[in-house]
Amino acid sequence: MKRWHRKIGLLAALVLMAASVPAPDAIAKEEATDTDFYSCKLSSKTKLIQSQEGRSYSLSIRLKNTGQKTWQSEGPYPVLLSYHLMDSTGHCLQYDNRRYSLSQRIEPKDSITLPVTVKIPLQTGNFILVFDLVREGKAWFEDYGSKPLQIELEISPNNWTDFKDQKILSPGSYTYFKSVHPVLNDIYTLIRLTLEENAITFRGRSGLVSGFAAGSDYPQFWLRDAQTILMVSKYFYDHDYLASWIEEHLFFQSKDGSLSDWINIRGQSDKNTTETDQEASAVLAAGQVFDLIGTEWLEKDINGETLISRLERALGYVLSHSLDPDTGLLKGAHTADWGDVDLVDQDQKAVYTDEKTRWTSDIYDQSMFYSASLELCRMLSALGEDEKAVNWKNRAASLRLNTDKYLWQESKGYYRIHRHLTPLDHDFDEDAMFALGGNTLAVLSGIADRKKTSLIIQEALERQNQFQMSTISATLLPPYPKNTFRHPLMDDPYEYQNGAQWDWFGGRLITAMFQNGFSLEARDKLLEIAEKNRENRGFYEWDTRDGVGKGSDLFCGSAGVLGQAVIEGYYGVSITRTGVRLSPKLGQDPGKIHVFVPALKKFLAYEYRFDSEGKKIIMDINSDHEASGIIRVLSPWGKTKKEALSVLLNGKKTNFRFEHFLDDVYIVFETGFSGLHIEISLS
Repeated sequence: MKRWHRKIGLLAALVLMAASVPAPDAIAKEEATDTDFYSCKLSSKTKLIQSQEGRSYSLSIRLKNTGQKTWQSEGPYPVLLSYHLMDSTGHCLQYDNRRYSLSQRIEPKDSITLPVTVKIPLQTGNFILVFDLVREGKAWFEDYGSKPLQIELEISPNNWTDFKDQKILSPGSYTYFKSVHPVLNDIYTLIRLTLEENAITFRGRSGLVSGFAAGSDYPQFWLRDAQTILMVSKYFYDHDYLASWIEEHLFFQSKDGSLSDWINIRGQSDKNTTETDQEASAVLAAGQVFDLIGTEWLEKDINGETLISRLERALGYVLSHSLDPDTGLLKGAHTADWGDVDLVDQDQKAVYTDEKTRWTSDIYDQSMFYSASLELCRMLSALGEDEKAVNWKNRAASLRLNTDKYLWQESKGYYRIHRHLTPLDHDFDEDAMFALGGNTLAVLSGIADRKKTSLIIQEALERQNQFQMSTISATLLPPYPKNTFRHPLMDDPYEYQNGAQWDWFGGRLITAMFQNGFSLEARDKLLEIAEKNRENRGFYEWDTRDGVGKGSDLFCGSAGVLGQAVIEGYYGVSITRTGVRLSPKLGQDPGKIHVFVPALKKFLAYEYRFDSEGKKIIMDINSDHEASGIIRVLSPWGKTKKEALSVLLNGKKTNFRFEHFLDDVYIVFETGFSGLHIEISLS
């Protein structure tokens, strides 16, 4: 999802989180003739940092070269500024942290002032930041007697007052969850911070527009990102933040139905033509908003045309411009799975198609369009447009058949990354690559049936272990060999879209696992990702093989899909205008959650407990949603005989049934959601 109009520069040097320099007791001292290199005077006007957990704090550090050698941040063994995190007693909590490049060469006796931004830890209390220079690959300056700079750090809780002093089951206009796993509570903090930092309101073509930038490096409204941001923003922000940015994108729609990748507050827009998912992303986003605010919005006038008509023209554009007549599949440029960087260019042209483009049909684009066609069908049906609805349903069915015919690999148990439309022979087996993004979307869209879904999820789990990735988020395993792609951010394996970790897709896979019989594995993989992000103190655009954050910080797409994995997957809560779905998958984990949807002004909350003897689930539930519905509780006992269980609703015995999804066993019953006390007992 690279935004090539932005300058990349020395990004790797700027955001290094894992050093190549060991702790002092492991350093082999350099020869005495080099000791005059390591002499620096560090100072700052900032003596005390007072901040809230998880936030960023900017300050300036003054560096004076008091040695006899020149420093620079380029070439071998670059000189960089970094810091150690200590507790108030001086015990080291995190030795290696972000590196900051020097803005220029620093000669002996010269000084510079370097602006730095510190990511505040996700814990409260008193700490010490110890700033020092490091000669990467050699030593820290302190090891040769140079005095580091100490700055005190006081971290207080975030001042979110919406859920403070609230009883979790009482009505309230807030979303909050509390887990027995502290790392998930940190994810809550990161979600809120990421949304806050990216929220934007401006005057656009369609009126007042509210929404979310994609991340700290990407101030635009990106269609494919914003569609996933909705998955969690709907629990914290009102109608305008959900719908107005879609309306603004539709104001920019071309006469042929095409939609841009991004728009910004200055009225600019652009389209990465290597992609084929912009229009599908718009329809999928609209489907989420429709579930909350209804059919009236679909008929809203957008510059002389209804919103639903514009959505239909958008998908029509894809069919008329991207459908391959020989296979009945959509085509796009040869990229890495869902990516937007083509095979042949090494500069900004990599996101645009031209006469050099190598064309393919990939599983990601088919899955996105299939899902969007069904969403459009559903919205048209709600408006009484039955003939149009059937047409899109049939198109989806045809695409699914062709996808299975040309992309499914029965012998491997997953979809191939793509089929070549432009003849091209690689000297490696491209079909052996497992494309996480496209296969995950195949599961979530339903283009993969239940059998294929199980095989795909098992393959993802096996590939993580086989390639020793720190989380399930690795997007392409194995990645393309070195120099397959010419662009410098894609020419090495395990970087950027070529096999790096992207929670933007790992989070969606975890939701798919919760939905399809892999709940225990999903919880474990969710905790792995959460731990990685806690260590990085934020959601990054992508991560290295061992989990070091890279690219844009405050990456909203990750916040969206991980928020969905926690709220709708793990806690199993989903609220729309038509009903409530509740399917807790906590198992033996105690937990509590209060979910509020501002667009509906409705809430649902529950507390979940598993008794110490392991024989009873106790749940207290409350909601102001009028609908009754089905509750599916993941059984912590697995498969049992029905007569061994009893279910009491407010003290009265009720009928229930079992539902089985692979290893997941659910205890299922129907009820309302207001003032409900549940006891599920194993005899």
